[in-house]
Parts: sequence; structure tokens; C-alpha cells
Amino acid sequence: MAKITVICTVFNEVDTLPDLRSSLSRQTLKPSEIIIVDGGSTDGTWEYLKHQQKIRYFQKIGNRSVGRNFAISKSKCPIIAITDAGCIPEPNWLEELTKQPADVISGYYRGIAKTIFQKCLIPYVLVMPDKAGKREFYPSTRSMAIRKSVWAKFKFNEKLWHNEDYAYAHTLKQAGYSFYFAPKAIVNWMPRKNLKEASWMFVRFAIGDIQAGIFRPQVKNLMIRYAIGLYVFFLALEINILLYPLILFAICYLLFAILKNYRYVKDLRAFFWLPVLQITADLSVISGSLIGFMSKAYGVF
Repeated sequence: MAKITVICTVFNEVDTLPDLRSSLSRQTLKPSEIIIVDGGSTDGTWEYLKHQQKIRYFQKIGNRSVGRNFAISKSKCPIIAITDAGCIPEPNWLEELTKQPADVISGYYRGIAKTIFQKCLIPYVLVMPDKAGKREFYPSTRSMAIRKSVWAKFKFNEKLWHNEDYAYAHTLKQAGYSFYFAPKAIVNWMPRKNLKEASWMFVRFAIGDIQAGIFRPQVKNLMIRYAIGLYVFFLALEINILLYPLILFAICYLLFAILKNYRYVKDLRAFFWLPVLQITADLSVISGSLIGFMSKAYGVF
């Protein structure tokens, strides 16, 4: 059996590292080595790593792409398994992730909700189980494995600070590498705790997509939808009768947000949070996309 390195990048994750460290020690398939790269933490993460046995730890200032490339460069194994801080792999994660001989393997990531807000947030940021096998499932660095030989030809883009793993998966797909979805290779992921954190996450993902040259059709449709809505709103200030269909459309849109995701929550409080998160996600994605376009237009990226 091929030797496997598990890598992870961290930044100010002293509170989540113990759970990650414990879950990796309980794997049914033991990794040959664990490499954790700290991006310059100030909360005690680096000091925590110094006291851990059976891991190799390094400090490399930079974004996640910089840290992952550095970690893989230090690996001694032909297979690289990747997860993130804030994730808790299931005991059979590594075994399931490396069963198939594909170049790139996508594991699954499952949200762990402690509050109703987090429970409602999960459908907006993760692919839900009933949809995971119905379309191509691109890997996230929450749960992913690649051959080191693949990475040697295509490294993580160190210019990308946001949503870099999605861009990396697209690069590997375009290069013709074989992909495999391992639905039982599960890591548990802790969602953002409040609306501010969730909004910034949506913004970052959108910025990352545009900077990587990825303009998703659903984002284009979202922008068109809001542009039309804004136009009709200002027109309604002059033609009052247009205000009523606009209000009706807005109500239907919010009801749609509830209908499409309520089955994942099944809590009456979701009637408040699902519409709030829909609007937050929409506006954050639009804002992030515009920031991404401007950063490219003005040469910031």
C-alpha cells in the first residue's frame, strides 16, 4: 500500500486543533506522516504545535496556497491527503479517501451545527447529501487526496487568497487528470457562527472565483435578477402600479428560499433565517464578484 502524507494549513486555530489532531490519531488507516503548516498565528497555535508528537510542523507566512505548497514540498510520500483546520475527519476518512487509484479524489464534507443559524447556513455553503452524487463533485481541501506527481506539475496558485481549492480543482480537471468521488470519506466541518462571518465567507468565495477566471452561470443569473429588480424598483417610484408585482416577486423569492432548504433544517425558526441568509448570500456574492472584477481590471490581482 502506498504511503500517505496528511497535510493541513492553520492560522489562529488553537481552539480547533485538538479535535483535528485527535481525529487524525484515530484513523483506521494510519498516515505515514502528518504535516501542519502555520501561517503565522498569534493565538498560541504555533506553541501548541511545538508540543505535539508524531507530527511535522513548520511555519510559513502566506496564504493557504503558500502553506499547502510548502507542506507538500516537505512530504516524503506519493499520496497527499488534505484537510483543513476546523474539520474533524471521521475515523475511516483516510481509508475511504485513498481506496481508488485516481489522480484526484474528492471526499465529502458534512456540516456540524450547534445553533439554528449554523443549521440554516449549511445548505448555502455545502453540497447536501441528496445532491452530492447527481453532478460532478469537485474536491475541496476539507477532504481531498492527490498524487504528489500531479502536484509537481500543477501547484496551488499562490496568488489566490480566496476559494483557491475550487480553482485548483478546475485546473486539474482541464489538465485531464482522473477524478473520483469518495462519498464515505467524510470530514465534519464547523460552519461560521454568525451573519458577519458568513457574509465575509460568501464575499471571499466570490472574489476567489473571479480572480481565478471562474464566472459561474448562477452568479451571472443572480446579477441579472437583481439588476432587473433594481431597475423595476426605480421605475416603480414613477409608476406606482409596478410596485405591487415587485413586492409579490420579492415575497415569492423569499418563500422559495424557505421551500428549497427547509427540508434540511426542519425547524420553525428557519422561516426567519433562511430568507435572511438568502439575501445575505446574494448581496455578498454580488459584492465579492464586483470586487473581483475591479481587482483584475485595475491590476490589483
